[in-house]
Amino acid sequence: MAVIWSCGPVVSVSQAEEPRSHGEAAREARLKIDVLQELDMAMEKEVGEKNVSGVIGLIGRKGKVGYYEAFGQRHLEKGTPMDKNSLLRIYSMTKPIVAVTAMSIWEEGKFKLDDPISKYLPEWKDMKVREGDKEVPARRPVTPRHLMTHTTGITYDRRGLKLGPKDSLSDFSKSMASRPLVFHPGERYAYGYSLDILGRYLEAIEGKALDVIMRERVFDKLGMSDTEFWVRKEEDRARVALVYRKNKDGELHQAMGPDAVMKRPPRMMGGQGLISTTGDFARFCEMFLRKGELNGKRVLKPETVDLMLKNHLKDIGKVYGLGGMVNGKGRYEWGGAAGTRFWVDCREGHYVVFMIQNWGRKPGTWDVFKKHAQTALVGE
Repeated sequence: MAVIWSCGPVVSVSQAEEPRSHGEAAREARLKIDVLQELDMAMEKEVGEKNVSGVIGLIGRKGKVGYYEAFGQRHLEKGTPMDKNSLLRIYSMTKPIVAVTAMSIWEEGKFKLDDPISKYLPEWKDMKVREGDKEVPARRPVTPRHLMTHTTGITYDRRGLKLGPKDSLSDFSKSMASRPLVFHPGERYAYGYSLDILGRYLEAIEGKALDVIMRERVFDKLGMSDTEFWVRKEEDRARVALVYRKNKDGELHQAMGPDAVMKRPPRMMGGQGLISTTGDFARFCEMFLRKGELNGKRVLKPETVDLMLKNHLKDIGKVYGLGGMVNGKGRYEWGGAAGTRFWVDCREGHYVVFMIQNWGRKPGTWDVFKKHAQTALVGE
């Protein structure tokens, strides 16, 4: 089944009075066209009310992209429209891709989910756990399963970590391992740097930098040519969507420009580091929906995707898969710090990608988009 990528024109907010056409592509994906038109108006309203600078939304179903639209601007000061070519910081939506990369290596038998990571990262041997005012030996070693489910005892506490401009991913891992964990591995869930350590674990196994591993195992196979830890070409600077934050007066002001993403980072942070496009991320979602394969290129076996969709935290009363949140019914989802979101529903056969670039308190734009997308998908 070929994946159809819509190539229709992107309409700016200034053209909002002209209805967007949702025809053959929407019908092939069995989406409700009247709801898509309502979604257009809702997103134009979000931009017009300055809740966000720009939005890109995509809805795919079983190989067909039925909705793919952009609204607003990626550079307010220059008046540059947000479009399908825009490069966006996806932050924690990096995590599911790193988990998929890890599972492709797992399929080759190079590690087991419950192996001690100290087999390849010796700094993680004989870990300590903070209990009150004392440190005690960890009851069990940190494992890849712990890393992919945030049950390591690692948080987002940055104190004492090597995160400077000359610190490598190896330096970062060693500084993290020198601190006590906040709980015994496997006994609780705490969101943090676990997937970043997973990236270092993969480097140690493969003997390559994480970006190279991900390029070979995921990006090249899926045609994700715009996904990377930095923007390699200076001519692509203009494609970078700026990140905005609302000030106390309710106005959007620039929080992050393009400079930081235009140079190779000192370490590839597998929990937060990728730049991507909506179309590239949709290819990742379609691969997941098709149980590990896209356009004849296989990234994972179907049974491996099923393993990622499984709830791995049932024993501690949580619901979480490998690298992302699951519902136990075929749905896998996550988001990023700049407000990006996605879900893949393998049971229902559809996926959604939502892109904004917003820092600080999140607007309600995702909730509005999600409500309309779910309604457009109801019934076939």
